[in-house]
Order: sequence, then C-alpha cells, then structure tokens
Amino acid sequence: MEALFRTVSETPEPIKARLKGNLPPWLKGSLLRVGPGQFEVGSQKYNHLFDGLALIHRFNIQDGEVTYQNRFERSDCFLRAQRENRIVVSEFGTRAYPDPCKSIFSRLFSYFKSTSEATDNNLVNLMPVGNEVYAMTETPLIRRIDPQTLESGKEKVDYSKYVAVNHITAHPHIEPDGTIYNFGTRYGKDGVYALVKVSPTDEENNPIKQTSILGTIPIKWSFWPSYHHSFGITDNYIIFIEQPMVINVLKLMLSRVLLSPKGYGGAFEFYKKTPVQFHVIDKATGKVLTTTYLADAFFTFHHINTYEEEGHLVVDACCYEKGEIIHDLFLEHLKKDGFEPAIAKRYVLPLPDSKAVKCGGNLVSLSYCTASAVRREDGTIYCTPEVLSREPVELCQINYGQYNKKKYRYFYGLSWVNLAKLIKVDTRTKENKHWSDEGCLPSEPVFVPAPDAVKEDDGVVLSLVVRSTGEARSVFLLVLDGETFAELARAE
Repeated sequence: MEALFRTVSETPEPIKARLKGNLPPWLKGSLLRVGPGQFEVGSQKYNHLFDGLALIHRFNIQDGEVTYQNRFERSDCFLRAQRENRIVVSEFGTRAYPDPCKSIFSRLFSYFKSTSEATDNNLVNLMPVGNEVYAMTETPLIRRIDPQTLESGKEKVDYSKYVAVNHITAHPHIEPDGTIYNFGTRYGKDGVYALVKVSPTDEENNPIKQTSILGTIPIKWSFWPSYHHSFGITDNYIIFIEQPMVINVLKLMLSRVLLSPKGYGGAFEFYKKTPVQFHVIDKATGKVLTTTYLADAFFTFHHINTYEEEGHLVVDACCYEKGEIIHDLFLEHLKKDGFEPAIAKRYVLPLPDSKAVKCGGNLVSLSYCTASAVRREDGTIYCTPEVLSREPVELCQINYGQYNKKKYRYFYGLSWVNLAKLIKVDTRTKENKHWSDEGCLPSEPVFVPAPDAVKEDDGVVLSLVVRSTGEARSVFLLVLDGETFAELARAE
C-alpha cells in the first residue's frame, strides 16, 4: 500500500504505452484522473491521504494505441511550495507554519474572512464544463486544466465571489443541459448548508458566472457543522445528509493559534449516538420538505446513486458506522493499521402523500427492497437500510450517463479492505465479481458504455492501477469487460 504514498516524477509529454490484450474498436478518447502525487516538500511531509500535491493523469486512446502523460497542477500552493521548499498552505490534515509576522489574533479570525488562505490544491475531482475541464477540491477555488496538455495556468475561479460559502463539495452533479448543482456550507452563528445552482454560460474561463443559491438548510449545531463530501440528486429532488461527523469550529480556530499539526482534519468529531437526518429539497423551488427523515448514525463520503420510484426516494451510499475513517486516513495510521470498512447501503424515503399511515407501520412498499421507514409518534420517519454488498466497498461508480437518477442494477467500486481489488456489485442478486493482481492497487473505476449498448453493463470499466515491485512504482490503464468483469487489456 505504501506505493500509493510515494512522490512521482512528471511525464509532461505523451509516451506510448505497451498494450497487452485487445481494446474494443469503439473505445477512443481520453481518461483524465487526479490525485495526490507529491507527499513531501523539502524536509516536510504531508500527513493525510487528502493532502499530497495534485497530479493530473491522462491516458489517451486513439486508433488502438494508448499514450500516457501526467503533470502537477500549477496551483498557487504548489508554486509557492516549490519556490520556498516547504509546505506553505495548510491542507486537510497538515498544518503549514504561518508567516511569523502574523499575530495570533489574525490567525484566529482569518478563518472567516475570505479564501485568501484556503488551499487551491485541487486533488479530489475533475469537473467537465462544456469543452473545458476544472480541477476541484473542497474549497471554493477551482482551476482550469487543458485536457490535452494538462497545463494549468492562471485561470483560477473562486465560487465565494458569487455565493457566500466557505466550503463546497468536489462532487457536483451536471445535468444534460449543462446546469450544475452542488452543496456548500457557510460557517458562523447563522450558518447554513447551501444548495448551489450554476446555470449554463457561454463565457470561457469562468463556468460559474451564473451561480446562485437555490435553497438553504440551517445548520443544526452552529459551531459543529456537519461535514459533507457529496449529495444525492433525482429528477425532482436534492437529498442532503446532515450526519454526525461534524467540524468543531472552536477547535479548528484554536488549532490555527496553537499550530496543531493535523490542521483541518484534526477538528473532526463523530457523535455515534446522534441520528442522521436526510433533508429533501424540491429542485424546482429550493424549498425543504417538512418531513423529518432520521436513521441510526453513520458517515458517508460518497453517494452511489439516488432515484425516485412509486412515491419513494431511493438513496444508496457507502456508509461508515464508527466514523473513524477520517482518523484512519492519516498516513501514520493508514500505513500500519488499515482503515474502517465502508458498507454500501440503501435507504428509502417515502414521499409525503395523502394516505394516512398508522405509526409503527413500514411505509416502504417497493417489492424488491428490504429497507424500511417507520413513522414514529413524534411524526418523524425512522429509516432502516438494506445492505447492498456483503463486502466493504468505496469510490463507487455507475453507468452515470444513462442511469444517474434512475433505477439501476450495477455499480463498480474499490475494495475497502486493502485497496487491492475492484468489485462489480449486482444490487439485485447481491452477487459480486472481482479483479485483482499481485502488487497492484487500482483506483476508482470509470464505466464507459458501448455506443450500441442494450444492457446496463454493456461497456468497459477503466481504472488507473499503481503497481509496486519492491521499490519500483509504475502505473497502467486497466480495461475490464463491464458485464463479465474479465480483463480485456492493460496499457503500461
């Protein structure tokens, strides 16, 4: 596993990969991925899996040949770090030493002022907008990436100049017409979770010019806002999970003064006796439904899919019951202790209707689902999930273009035991298929549908795989059959 945390060198010019196996003749285009690629600067090391400097990878498939290249994102924090040979901007789990000229009070209150000190190390996701691609993290700062050369210059865009948010997810949903939905948080006494809508625009270099807040949810615990990494979307609703994985704002502010080495990630707390609340927002109006949906405590990074059926909202997510995963992903623990497993679960939220249902009865009437939702005496609806996979799984992907917001059967993910296995999950039969190879650590899978696909899993699954042989480290592109999960080819 330590191969994942080794700093790699840039390969800015495309090099031809050696192909083993056969690619489908219809498969062509580029696979772009981003993740941490540099884990130390000078004598200083990053502490958390979410901290390393962003490296963008590109595999390009054309006429049966594959090329590979990579570049570090030229973020402000990357350029400053290289220039000063030290970590100069605090990341999720790593505290940078401040300018010694800053007073203790300026460090305390700058947290609420602006994004001037926020990281622009966009290592979490890449967002396609028209013909452009933007790298993202969980701050409001995004940066344009050239999808051909992977160059990233001065084209940085700041969400907070358009909407008042301190945090925004790196997993937006993009509608077929180009509309972008995302969720942000505004901290403080009157803090809110904000549903952000970005209307399509023809303006280059600024895809979020037409940005507005469509709706808000008051933060239940003002100085303990719930952390959120993703959210659910259907044709008519947005689902936001307010979970008991919270950020202790007071602890975070003090960490800036006392220079806690764990930074932002050290202020996370999980309250295992506090129920999760599902907030449902009408996508057309931005209004929050008055029904209160609750469930036993869990934490989720990633939603799998969400859809509407017969008066229900079906919400699938990868769930952690103990809430230890943030702590587990600090590199000092990850290298020796492993991490908490994520379990794929399905929650079903019955939408309000005119039918009166007695307290204590199951409101879920979907014949294929064992999840339940029970109305309690206080009017709240308590939800109990169905487990979708017997094996721990994370970083799940579906046939997004054709089945996002729709009833679906299959998802693909990464084994959340040792990171050494890819999994295909059949949500109907609960059967799993696997791919693994000695010394190989695959990344989040991507499903590419065949152009003439008839079935949901007609297509291929792509994954960037890190292979470790002793001290040597290399990457290759893995191509699996979407139906059988058999290996078709690898380009290395």
